[in-house]
Amino acid sequence: TKAGHGAAAAAAGHAGPSGEAECRPPALSPKGASAGAAAADAAGSADADGCMAPEVAMLATVKYQAASVPTGLYAGYTYPPRVGVKRDRQGNDVEVFGVEPHFVQVPVIDGRPLDLNLDEHGARLLHFPFVDMDYFDLDTVVGKYYPECCRLVQEATGARMVVAFDHNLRSTSSQGRSMGGGFVTQGPLGLVHGDYTETSARTRVHDLTRPPKQNDTLRGSLGNQPPIPDTKAEDLFQRRFMFINVWRSIHPDPVERQPLGILSPGSVPLTDIIVHEIHYDDRIGENYNARHGDGHVWWAFPFMKRDEALLLKCWDNAGELSRYPPADAERVPATFAFHSALDVPVRAGAPDRESIEVRLVAFF
Repeated sequence: TKAGHGAAAAAAGHAGPSGEAECRPPALSPKGASAGAAAADAAGSADADGCMAPEVAMLATVKYQAASVPTGLYAGYTYPPRVGVKRDRQGNDVEVFGVEPHFVQVPVIDGRPLDLNLDEHGARLLHFPFVDMDYFDLDTVVGKYYPECCRLVQEATGARMVVAFDHNLRSTSSQGRSMGGGFVTQGPLGLVHGDYTETSARTRVHDLTRPPKQNDTLRGSLGNQPPIPDTKAEDLFQRRFMFINVWRSIHPDPVERQPLGILSPGSVPLTDIIVHEIHYDDRIGENYNARHGDGHVWWAFPFMKRDEALLLKCWDNAGELSRYPPADAERVPATFAFHSALDVPVRAGAPDRESIEVRLVAFF
Protein backbone atom coordinates (compact mmCIF):
# COMPACT_ATOMS: atom_id res chain seq x y z
CA THR A 1 0.00 0.00 0.00
CA LYS A 2 1.31 3.40 -0.94
CA ALA A 3 0.79 6.57 1.04
CA GLY A 4 0.96 9.00 -1.85
CA HIS A 5 1.69 9.35 -5.53
CA GLY A 6 4.27 7.22 -7.33
CA ALA A 7 7.76 8.56 -7.92
CA ALA A 8 7.38 8.31 -11.68
CA ALA A 9 4.75 11.05 -11.70
CA ALA A 10 6.73 13.48 -9.60
CA ALA A 11 9.07 15.15 -12.07
CA ALA A 12 8.10 18.77 -12.63
CA GLY A 13 7.01 19.46 -16.18
CA HIS A 14 6.13 15.87 -17.11
CA ALA A 15 2.89 15.31 -18.97
CA GLY A 16 -0.09 14.27 -16.88
CA PRO A 17 -3.01 12.07 -17.91
CA SER A 18 -4.53 14.91 -19.94
CA GLY A 19 -1.30 15.43 -21.86
CA GLU A 20 -0.77 18.83 -20.24
CA ALA A 21 2.33 19.65 -18.21
CA GLU A 22 2.04 18.97 -14.49
CA CYS A 23 3.94 21.46 -12.31
CA ARG A 24 5.00 19.51 -9.25
CA PRO A 25 8.12 19.33 -7.06
CA PRO A 26 10.66 16.75 -8.21
CA ALA A 27 11.21 13.61 -6.19
CA LEU A 28 14.95 13.76 -5.68
CA SER A 29 17.39 11.07 -4.72
CA PRO A 30 18.75 11.35 -1.14
CA LYS A 31 22.20 11.65 -2.70
CA GLY A 32 21.34 14.42 -5.17
CA ALA A 33 21.00 17.96 -3.93
CA SER A 34 21.72 19.94 -7.09
CA ALA A 35 18.13 19.92 -8.31
CA GLY A 36 16.99 21.27 -4.95
CA ALA A 37 19.47 24.11 -5.18
CA ALA A 38 18.26 24.95 -8.66
CA ALA A 39 14.67 25.05 -7.46
CA ALA A 40 15.56 27.49 -4.71
CA ASP A 41 17.62 29.68 -7.01
CA ALA A 42 14.92 29.81 -9.65
CA ALA A 43 12.02 30.50 -7.30
CA GLY A 44 9.37 32.56 -9.01
CA SER A 45 10.65 32.05 -12.57
CA ALA A 46 9.28 29.88 -15.38
CA ASP A 47 11.20 26.79 -16.50
CA ALA A 48 11.57 25.38 -20.00
CA ASP A 49 8.19 23.62 -19.80
CA GLY A 50 6.39 26.82 -18.83
CA CYS A 51 5.94 25.80 -15.19
CA MET A 52 6.39 28.41 -12.52
CA ALA A 53 9.10 27.46 -10.07
CA PRO A 54 8.00 27.43 -6.41
CA GLU A 55 7.76 30.84 -4.80
CA VAL A 56 9.85 31.75 -1.78
CA ALA A 57 7.32 32.56 0.94
CA MET A 58 9.74 33.79 3.61
CA LEU A 59 13.32 33.92 4.81
CA ALA A 60 13.94 32.03 8.02
CA THR A 61 16.80 31.36 10.41
CA VAL A 62 17.30 27.71 11.31
CA LYS A 63 19.71 25.98 13.66
CA TYR A 64 21.83 23.24 12.14
CA GLN A 65 24.90 21.50 13.49
CA ALA A 66 28.23 22.96 12.37
CA ALA A 67 30.27 21.40 9.56
CA SER A 68 32.83 20.22 12.13
CA VAL A 69 30.30 17.91 13.82
CA PRO A 70 30.89 14.30 12.67
CA THR A 71 28.24 12.87 10.36
CA GLY A 72 26.95 9.34 10.01
CA LEU A 73 23.75 7.30 9.84
CA TYR A 74 24.50 4.85 12.64
CA ALA A 75 25.19 5.25 16.36
CA GLY A 76 28.39 4.02 17.98
CA TYR A 77 26.88 3.19 21.40
CA THR A 78 29.97 4.32 23.26
CA TYR A 79 30.10 6.71 26.17
CA PRO A 80 30.62 9.52 25.82
CA PRO A 81 28.97 9.60 22.38
CA ARG A 82 30.55 11.50 19.50
CA VAL A 83 27.33 13.54 19.28
CA GLY A 84 24.61 13.34 21.88
CA VAL A 85 23.39 14.05 25.40
CA LYS A 86 23.14 12.47 28.81
CA ARG A 87 19.60 12.79 30.24
CA ASP A 88 18.13 12.19 33.65
CA ARG A 89 14.86 10.36 34.35
CA GLN A 90 12.86 13.58 33.98
CA GLY A 91 14.18 14.11 30.46
CA ASN A 92 16.53 16.97 31.32
CA ASP A 93 19.85 17.24 29.50
CA VAL A 94 22.59 16.77 32.07
CA GLU A 95 25.59 16.81 29.74
CA VAL A 96 26.01 17.54 26.04
CA PHE A 97 28.67 16.05 23.74
CA GLY A 98 29.91 17.06 20.30
CA VAL A 99 27.12 19.55 19.60
CA GLU A 100 28.02 22.80 17.86
CA PRO A 101 25.04 24.92 16.70
CA HIS A 102 25.27 26.74 13.38
CA PHE A 103 22.62 29.30 12.46
CA VAL A 104 21.79 29.78 8.78
CA GLN A 105 19.28 31.98 6.97
CA VAL A 106 17.39 29.98 4.35
CA PRO A 107 14.67 30.69 1.78
CA VAL A 108 11.45 28.83 2.53
CA ILE A 109 9.11 27.78 -0.27
CA ASP A 110 5.33 27.86 0.12
CA GLY A 111 4.29 24.21 0.13
CA ARG A 112 0.58 24.82 -0.41
CA PRO A 113 0.56 24.77 -4.24
CA LEU A 114 3.07 21.91 -4.54
CA ASP A 115 0.86 18.86 -3.88
CA LEU A 116 3.39 17.38 -1.46
CA ASN A 117 2.84 13.75 -0.49
CA LEU A 118 4.30 11.30 2.00
CA ASP A 119 5.95 8.85 -0.39
CA GLU A 120 7.98 11.42 -2.28
CA HIS A 121 8.26 14.40 0.05
CA GLY A 122 7.57 13.13 3.57
CA ALA A 123 4.81 15.67 4.19
CA ARG A 124 1.17 16.22 3.32
CA LEU A 125 -1.24 19.01 4.32
CA LEU A 126 -4.86 18.04 4.97
CA HIS A 127 -8.11 19.64 6.05
CA PHE A 128 -8.84 18.40 9.58
CA PRO A 129 -11.89 19.94 11.31
CA PHE A 130 -10.98 21.44 14.66
CA VAL A 131 -12.70 19.94 17.70
CA ASP A 132 -12.79 22.18 20.74
CA MET A 133 -11.39 20.34 23.76
CA ASP A 134 -8.85 20.90 26.52
CA TYR A 135 -5.64 20.14 24.64
CA PHE A 136 -3.65 20.96 27.78
CA ASP A 137 -5.17 17.95 29.58
CA LEU A 138 -3.38 14.64 29.01
CA ASP A 139 -6.38 12.36 29.57
CA THR A 140 -8.58 14.40 27.23
CA VAL A 141 -6.03 14.31 24.43
CA VAL A 142 -5.33 10.58 24.84
CA GLY A 143 -9.01 9.65 25.09
CA LYS A 144 -10.53 11.97 22.48
CA TYR A 145 -7.85 13.36 20.18
CA TYR A 146 -5.67 10.28 19.66
CA PRO A 147 -8.58 8.37 18.02
CA GLU A 148 -9.30 11.34 15.72
CA CYS A 149 -5.66 11.38 14.58
CA CYS A 150 -5.71 7.62 14.00
CA ARG A 151 -8.76 7.97 11.76
CA LEU A 152 -7.16 10.83 9.84
CA VAL A 153 -3.96 8.89 9.14
CA GLN A 154 -5.81 5.70 8.25
CA GLU A 155 -8.01 7.53 5.75
CA ALA A 156 -5.06 9.43 4.27
CA THR A 157 -2.74 6.42 3.87
CA GLY A 158 -4.96 3.36 3.60
CA ALA A 159 -3.12 1.70 6.48
CA ARG A 160 -4.73 -1.41 7.97
CA MET A 161 -3.88 -0.34 11.55
CA VAL A 162 -2.80 2.98 13.11
CA VAL A 163 -1.64 3.42 16.70
CA ALA A 164 -1.20 6.79 18.44
CA PHE A 165 1.26 6.53 21.30
CA ASP A 166 2.66 9.95 22.28
CA HIS A 167 2.26 13.68 21.85
CA ASN A 168 3.83 17.04 22.58
CA LEU A 169 2.09 20.33 23.20
CA ARG A 170 4.26 23.31 22.29
CA SER A 171 3.84 26.93 23.36
CA THR A 172 6.37 29.56 24.37
CA SER A 173 3.97 31.42 26.63
CA SER A 174 2.70 28.22 28.32
CA GLN A 175 6.03 26.37 28.46
CA GLY A 176 6.24 24.27 31.62
CA ARG A 177 2.47 24.18 32.17
CA SER A 178 1.35 20.83 33.56
CA MET A 179 -0.70 18.55 31.32
CA GLY A 180 -1.16 15.91 34.03
CA GLY A 181 0.60 12.59 34.51
CA GLY A 182 3.95 14.31 35.04
CA PHE A 183 3.99 15.81 31.53
CA VAL A 184 4.43 19.50 30.77
CA THR A 185 4.08 21.79 27.76
CA GLN A 186 7.29 22.35 25.81
CA GLY A 187 8.51 25.23 23.69
CA PRO A 188 8.84 25.03 19.89
CA LEU A 189 11.96 23.07 18.94
CA GLY A 190 14.25 25.28 16.88
CA LEU A 191 16.69 22.60 15.74
CA VAL A 192 16.88 20.76 12.41
CA HIS A 193 16.12 17.17 13.39
CA GLY A 194 14.46 13.89 12.51
CA ASP A 195 12.54 12.11 15.25
CA TYR A 196 13.77 8.58 14.49
CA THR A 197 16.58 6.55 13.04
CA GLU A 198 15.97 3.04 11.75
CA THR A 199 17.16 1.60 15.06
CA SER A 200 15.00 3.84 17.25
CA ALA A 201 11.96 3.29 15.00
CA ARG A 202 12.27 -0.49 15.28
CA THR A 203 12.83 -0.17 19.03
CA ARG A 204 9.63 1.83 19.33
CA VAL A 205 7.69 -0.87 17.46
CA HIS A 206 9.07 -3.40 19.96
CA ASP A 207 8.01 -1.14 22.84
CA LEU A 208 4.45 -0.88 21.52
CA THR A 209 4.04 -4.67 21.84
CA ARG A 210 4.89 -4.41 25.55
CA PRO A 211 3.15 -2.67 28.47
CA PRO A 212 3.65 1.12 28.56
CA LYS A 213 6.55 2.42 30.60
CA GLN A 214 6.22 4.93 33.42
CA ASN A 215 6.95 7.91 31.14
CA ASP A 216 4.53 6.87 28.35
CA THR A 217 1.39 8.94 27.79
CA LEU A 218 -0.66 5.71 27.43
CA ARG A 219 0.31 4.44 30.88
CA GLY A 220 -2.73 5.96 32.59
CA SER A 221 -5.28 4.62 30.12
CA LEU A 222 -3.79 1.19 29.32
CA GLY A 223 -2.07 0.26 32.56
CA ASN A 224 -0.16 -2.96 31.85
CA GLN A 225 -1.91 -3.66 28.54
CA PRO A 226 0.36 -3.23 25.49
CA PRO A 227 -0.78 -0.68 22.89
CA ILE A 228 -0.48 -3.51 20.32
CA PRO A 229 -1.51 -6.65 22.24
CA ASP A 230 -0.91 -10.27 21.26
CA THR A 231 1.54 -9.33 18.53
CA LYS A 232 5.27 -9.91 18.01
CA ALA A 233 7.37 -7.04 16.71
CA GLU A 234 9.13 -9.43 14.33
CA ASP A 235 5.80 -10.07 12.61
CA LEU A 236 5.15 -6.34 12.25
CA PHE A 237 8.58 -5.87 10.67
CA GLN A 238 7.60 -8.14 7.78
CA ARG A 239 5.26 -5.50 6.36
CA ARG A 240 5.51 -1.80 5.72
CA PHE A 241 5.24 0.53 8.70
CA MET A 242 5.48 4.29 8.81
CA PHE A 243 5.91 6.69 11.74
CA ILE A 244 3.89 9.85 11.21
CA ASN A 245 3.38 13.01 13.26
CA VAL A 246 0.04 14.80 13.02
CA TRP A 247 0.94 18.46 13.58
CA ARG A 248 -1.64 21.20 13.97
CA SER A 249 -2.19 24.58 15.55
CA ILE A 250 -4.66 24.83 18.42
CA HIS A 251 -4.65 28.65 18.57
CA PRO A 252 -7.68 30.52 17.16
CA ASP A 253 -5.41 32.70 14.99
CA PRO A 254 -3.29 31.43 12.07
CA VAL A 255 0.31 30.50 12.88
CA GLU A 256 2.74 33.41 12.52
CA ARG A 257 5.53 32.87 15.04
CA GLN A 258 7.87 29.89 14.67
CA PRO A 259 5.96 27.99 11.97
CA LEU A 260 7.02 24.44 11.27
CA GLY A 261 9.46 24.06 8.39
CA ILE A 262 10.08 20.83 6.47
CA LEU A 263 13.40 20.09 4.81
CA SER A 264 12.90 18.32 1.47
CA PRO A 265 14.20 14.75 1.95
CA GLY A 266 15.51 14.65 -1.60
CA SER A 267 17.69 17.72 -1.08
CA VAL A 268 19.69 16.25 1.83
CA PRO A 269 22.72 14.12 0.87
CA LEU A 270 23.78 11.37 3.25
CA THR A 271 26.91 13.34 4.11
CA ASP A 272 24.75 16.00 5.83
CA ILE A 273 23.12 13.57 8.28
CA ILE A 274 24.28 13.32 11.92
CA VAL A 275 23.18 10.59 14.32
CA HIS A 276 22.47 12.02 17.78
CA GLU A 277 22.60 9.61 20.74
CA ILE A 278 20.47 10.12 23.86
CA HIS A 279 21.94 8.29 26.85
CA TYR A 280 19.63 7.47 29.76
CA ASP A 281 20.52 5.40 32.81
CA ASP A 282 18.69 2.35 31.42
CA ARG A 283 18.80 2.75 27.63
CA ILE A 284 20.22 4.63 24.65
CA GLY A 285 17.92 6.42 22.23
CA GLU A 286 18.85 8.09 18.98
CA ASN A 287 17.56 10.53 16.39
CA TYR A 288 19.01 12.61 13.56
CA ASN A 289 20.43 16.12 13.33
CA ALA A 290 21.75 17.72 10.15
CA ARG A 291 24.44 20.09 8.99
CA HIS A 292 23.69 22.75 6.41
CA GLY A 293 24.03 22.09 2.70
CA ASP A 294 23.78 24.60 -0.13
CA GLY A 295 21.24 22.42 -1.94
CA HIS A 296 18.77 22.15 0.94
CA VAL A 297 15.19 23.04 0.05
CA TRP A 298 12.82 24.16 2.80
CA TRP A 299 9.02 24.09 2.69
CA ALA A 300 6.42 25.57 5.01
CA PHE A 301 2.68 26.18 4.98
CA PRO A 302 2.28 29.86 5.88
CA PHE A 303 -0.46 30.91 8.26
CA MET A 304 -1.68 27.40 9.05
CA LYS A 305 -5.12 27.41 10.62
CA ARG A 306 -6.35 25.09 13.29
CA ASP A 307 -8.63 23.27 10.85
CA GLU A 308 -5.55 22.08 8.94
CA ALA A 309 -3.19 19.25 9.85
CA LEU A 310 0.26 18.43 8.56
CA LEU A 311 1.21 14.79 8.24
CA LEU A 312 4.97 14.55 8.71
CA LYS A 313 6.81 11.31 7.98
CA CYS A 314 9.36 10.41 10.66
CA TRP A 315 10.43 6.95 9.46
CA ASP A 316 9.32 4.58 6.70
CA ASN A 317 10.76 1.08 6.43
CA ALA A 318 9.95 1.16 2.71
CA GLY A 319 12.06 4.31 2.25
CA GLU A 320 15.31 4.38 0.29
CA LEU A 321 17.44 4.60 3.45
CA SER A 322 15.90 1.55 5.12
CA ARG A 323 18.22 -1.43 5.53
CA TYR A 324 15.29 -3.75 6.34
CA PRO A 325 12.59 -3.08 3.75
CA PRO A 326 9.53 -5.34 3.68
CA ALA A 327 9.57 -7.84 0.87
CA ASP A 328 6.08 -6.96 -0.39
CA ALA A 329 6.37 -3.15 -0.49
CA GLU A 330 7.63 -0.92 -3.27
CA ARG A 331 10.54 1.32 -2.21
CA VAL A 332 9.73 5.04 -1.98
CA PRO A 333 12.07 8.07 -2.20
CA ALA A 334 11.33 9.69 1.18
CA THR A 335 12.38 7.74 4.28
CA PHE A 336 11.81 10.64 6.68
CA ALA A 337 11.73 14.43 6.68
CA PHE A 338 13.94 16.71 8.77
CA HIS A 339 11.98 19.57 10.31
CA SER A 340 12.33 22.52 12.67
CA ALA A 341 10.53 25.53 14.07
CA LEU A 342 11.47 28.47 11.86
CA ASP A 343 12.64 31.81 13.23
CA VAL A 344 10.87 34.29 10.95
CA PRO A 345 10.11 38.03 11.14
CA VAL A 346 6.62 38.69 12.50
CA ARG A 347 4.40 41.69 13.08
CA ALA A 348 4.23 43.31 16.49
CA GLY A 349 1.58 41.64 18.60
CA ALA A 350 1.58 38.36 16.68
CA PRO A 351 0.37 35.58 19.00
CA ASP A 352 2.69 32.87 20.24
CA ARG A 353 2.41 29.55 18.47
CA GLU A 354 0.32 26.92 20.24
CA SER A 355 0.57 23.54 18.53
CA ILE A 356 0.15 19.86 19.19
CA GLU A 357 1.91 16.98 17.49
CA VAL A 358 0.65 13.44 17.97
CA ARG A 359 3.03 10.59 17.18
CA LEU A 360 1.57 7.58 15.42
CA VAL A 361 2.71 4.49 13.58
CA ALA A 362 0.77 3.14 10.61
CA PHE A 363 0.97 -0.54 9.62
CA PHE A 364 0.14 -1.65 6.08
